[in-house]
Amino acid sequence: MDVVTSAIETNAPEKHLSQWDFSCDLEVDYKSEENASIVYSALAIDKELQPDKVRRVMSVSNGKLSVRFEATEARFLRASYSAFVDVLTLATKTIEQFGKGMEV
Repeated sequence: MDVVTSAIETNAPEKHLSQWDFSCDLEVDYKSEENASIVYSALAIDKELQPDKVRRVMSVSNGKLSVRFEATEARFLRASYSAFVDVLTLATKTIEQFGKGMEV
C-alpha cells in the first residue's frame, strides 16, 4: 500500500476569494479496485460534522482511493484529516487481516 499526501494553504492577499482557504489531498494505492472500493464504502458513510467548515470529496480509480479535504481554517482541516486517517487505518488493517489479495 502506498500513501501520498499534499497540503496547500491559499491565504492570498486578495482576502477570501474562496470559502475554502486550506486544502489537503490524500491518495492511498491499494493496488486493487475491490479493496479501494471496500474502504471507500466504509468511509463514505461518515459525513463531516461541520460541512460549512470542512468539505471532503472521495473517489476510487485504478485501485487508488483519493480524498480531498478543504476547510475554512487550518484547525478544522487538521481535525478532519486526523479523524479520517484513524478510521482509514482501521479499515485498511481489517482488509489486511481478513481480506484476500491485500499486499503490504
